[in-house]
Amino acid sequence: MAQAITELANAFPTAVRKDALIAISELPEPFLEAHEQFSVIVAGEIVSIPSRVYYDPAQIDGLRLTSLQKELVDCLLTRHHNGWVRQKHLERIVRSANFWIPPFVIQLVGEYVIEILHVIHNNLSNLNAAAYEQFVRSNPQFIALTEQRVMSYWNQDHRRPAWGRSVIYGRDEYVGFQLLKFFKGLARNGAPT
Repeated sequence: MAQAITELANAFPTAVRKDALIAISELPEPFLEAHEQFSVIVAGEIVSIPSRVYYDPAQIDGLRLTSLQKELVDCLLTRHHNGWVRQKHLERIVRSANFWIPPFVIQLVGEYVIEILHVIHNNLSNLNAAAYEQFVRSNPQFIALTEQRVMSYWNQDHRRPAWGRSVIYGRDEYVGFQLLKFFKGLARNGAPT
């Protein structure tokens, strides 16, 4: 368990690693182990974020956690295997100005739950643009992979009619591409001052 806690704490930069260790120690045993991770650069440090986590959120007792530690748990739960849980915890962190938030938000842009994409889109004016600009500039391969995923999910799920789905989106209308345009624009033009 100690190794798993340390590995999860590596999802955050050293500036908050001590708080991450405390927060993660309050998580229940996962019902499946997280094996896959993705690595990105946050404020000049490489962090390794789990692709998915498998905790029962109802078993998380955050009463002893500080607001910072709760935010770190929320970040990890944006990686939850259940889309509803990811969305709930995204809604808690998306307005945060903390510099470790962008990888958790931008990773969701490349996923398939369109309601989550709308949460991000509806909060673009609330983001710490400078933190997102730095993150996007520091992680061009991650952004390229995210763009490939957006293209894939749009092509598979939203480009043409399919069973059970009456709404289709052109490329310019699809929220995933709109989000990519916003984030890439920050990197190209800098954050507004």
